[in-house]
Amino acid sequence: MINEDAKLKEKLDRKNREIQILKESSSIINSSLSLDINLHRLLKSLDEYFLFKHSMILLTDADGKFLTVFASYGYHEPGIGSKVRIGKGIIGTVAKRKKMLNMGNITYGLMYMSPGKDISEHPEYEIIIKLPGLSSPKSQVAFPLVVQDELVGVISVESEKINIFRQEDEEIISVIAEQAAMAIQKSMFFEAEAKRHKEIHEINDRLSNLLSEQQKTLSLFVKYVPEPIVKKALRDKPESIFEGELMDITVLFCDIRDFTGTSEKLNPNEVVLLLNAYYSNMTKVIRNNDGVVHQFVGDEIFATFGAPLSVTNSQEKAVYCAFDMLNELAEINMELKKSLNVDIKVGIGINYGPAVVGNLGSKDRIVYSVTGDTVNTGKRIETLTRSCPNTILISESVYQHTTHLIKTKAWDPISVKGKSEKVLVYEVLGLSA
Repeated sequence: MINEDAKLKEKLDRKNREIQILKESSSIINSSLSLDINLHRLLKSLDEYFLFKHSMILLTDADGKFLTVFASYGYHEPGIGSKVRIGKGIIGTVAKRKKMLNMGNITYGLMYMSPGKDISEHPEYEIIIKLPGLSSPKSQVAFPLVVQDELVGVISVESEKINIFRQEDEEIISVIAEQAAMAIQKSMFFEAEAKRHKEIHEINDRLSNLLSEQQKTLSLFVKYVPEPIVKKALRDKPESIFEGELMDITVLFCDIRDFTGTSEKLNPNEVVLLLNAYYSNMTKVIRNNDGVVHQFVGDEIFATFGAPLSVTNSQEKAVYCAFDMLNELAEINMELKKSLNVDIKVGIGINYGPAVVGNLGSKDRIVYSVTGDTVNTGKRIETLTRSCPNTILISESVYQHTTHLIKTKAWDPISVKGKSEKVLVYEVLGLSA
């Protein structure tokens, strides 16, 4: 009776230990993302609850030919990093077959492959790490670690006693093997997620850098080519880049009067300073009125309203722009008077009508061009202001669309170069009430 009570007590004690190790193994897996720490703690729990004092966990290499010791417990030399060839020895055989193996009475020669001899066949392994193990093992049990039917490693437990591992021991080691596989799977998942997030972060960084570089290039490019022209070229298909179109646009020419006489009073650096102040301020005014600076020619500004992108009421916007330019000129002259002791006067000519717009050139060099009689006549009208500084002259086509907005004085019909008939022009005196 006493013997039966002792056996019952032993069974109850074991069941209690099994429950405790299950709880602890589950807690271990959920407590940390560090795989080596988790696996070492699982091996330690085998000793704490069942006195399995010598164990190791090996993981498969990427090439699928070797197992590498990732965690060990109870050995004088931990042997982390040592390798076992899949298919060799008890551990290698378990890995190859993906089946548990329990050797109750083994000899040392059957246990493992000869690490030095086997590894030396592969010169890439320059440092040979001794495989952990008992000097005279008598029993060994090994379980494959499998995740979704794929081998990820092997857990091995050994002892110096013969036939030490019974069926119930196999069961508990099997449970630990499953827990180890879950820990590996969890680690693999988080490692894959971390890698994915890192790759996404690196891609975003590259895209951000590329976008930044493109923006720098675009910012530099639009200093040479009007921004609307650049954006239009980026939107258009490559095969349509040399396609022209006929558009009704308003052109504005603004020229500094007697610029030669003014520049003779200045040194080259001062001339550049004057022109930069003039160009930069006038460009802002033109952009604010939906115009595009098409070209700087010497001291002349050529602006378009309605090309490359069409705008409504281009005639009105060009006239309002001309008024704003004269107002801005007063501000420019205040600064020039202080810095260079000069002031400048301009003449402005505006015309409206059809023009051919599009890219001209070759595959090596492209220029956005605005051509036609409308452009030529606009330039001719601007030249009529030479004897009338700070004057705005508009053509009949502009007058017809803006007569309700402005006060004007009609000039007598004037002959201009390139026109067989005289043209009507109007001097803009101001905005109507």
